[in-house]
Amino acid sequence: MTSKELARSAHHVVTHDYEHARVTAADGRQAGVGEFYGDPAVALIDVNEQWCVVAGEGLVLCGLGQAFGQCAAYFRAPGATVWVTDLRQTGPFALQWQGEDGTWSTLVFAPADVSAYAPGR
Repeated sequence: MTSKELARSAHHVVTHDYEHARVTAADGRQAGVGEFYGDPAVALIDVNEQWCVVAGEGLVLCGLGQAFGQCAAYFRAPGATVWVTDLRQTGPFALQWQGEDGTWSTLVFAPADVSAYAPGR
């Protein structure tokens, strides 16, 4: 299987093999970020390397550092899935995502969202 890189920082890399995304730390730790219908489209690693987000079929936030591998899903509920095409960070715990219609929306989340699993947002 050939992994495709979605995002890279000094200490982390986000990759995917088909529909399965993962984050790998420089020390070798790996965590599954989730399964994405139709492959993940884009990923972003926080400038402070506290979290990363992988998107396509909704978004999945994943903690880095002490919360490594603990994830929270957003916009993936049946019948309410959002298809995300681009991401940009706007604050320490804030980002904007672009939907398939080209509209940018904002997601502000609490640090706790990347320290404990919180499914179905």
